[in-house]
Amino acid sequence: MISVQSLFPVLSDNNSSDNNSSAAPFAADQIILLGNRPSNDVYENIKKETGADKIFRLSVFLTAKEQLLFTAPAGPDMNSDLEDLEFCVKIGLPIIQNLGIKPKIGIISGGRAGDIGRNENVDKTIIDADALEKKLNEQGISAKHYTILIEDAVKEANFLILPDSLSGEMILKTVTGIGEGVEIGNILLLKPPAGKAIHNQNQNQNQNQNQNQNQNKIYIEQLTKKADPINAEILKEALAASLKRNE
Repeated sequence: MISVQSLFPVLSDNNSSDNNSSAAPFAADQIILLGNRPSNDVYENIKKETGADKIFRLSVFLTAKEQLLFTAPAGPDMNSDLEDLEFCVKIGLPIIQNLGIKPKIGIISGGRAGDIGRNENVDKTIIDADALEKKLNEQGISAKHYTILIEDAVKEANFLILPDSLSGEMILKTVTGIGEGVEIGNILLLKPPAGKAIHNQNQNQNQNQNQNQNQNKIYIEQLTKKADPINAEILKEALAASLKRNE
């Protein structure tokens, strides 16, 4: 099995730089490991602390062919829409880039264009995927809609945007829960209410400082029984290195 640590170029960059920097412990303190299969209370507490409206997962795992793959969204919030998918792209891209990896976006829907008209729910995923592809490309973000052909998408893309959070949950647990894939970890993406930041601007200065600290935290969890906590620690180390590099 390939070494998970070797998959993150940022770790190699960090190891070759000044290891005496005092920034590393601060960066590591920003990253919280929630452990395996947290309770729903954890997510509600995070929302209260940060002011997040929704929480989605950016799942990081290895396929059976030892390909590093990022997918979003997944739960705990399931009511994802087109705006949520765009949010996951915009937040997920810099995370992946800061790990030293060049993201290639593949958008997945529930069918091919020729399937439109057969099922209302499937129609929506196809229409939304086409709209997201067009919008991202107009913004200079390269993305391709691969329809339902996820097997073709993974030949070219390493960051898959899925039709909804339930699809993300099912893929993660199929590939790493009962399949031969390896779960590395899930990074929680905190989406603020429309038009708002992740903290309440009307609170006093001390409260705002605490809220800003909460906003800057990164939460990692693992969800399958086969998950190895060592991999989550490696992901934490890589994220800490990326924060250190970008200071």
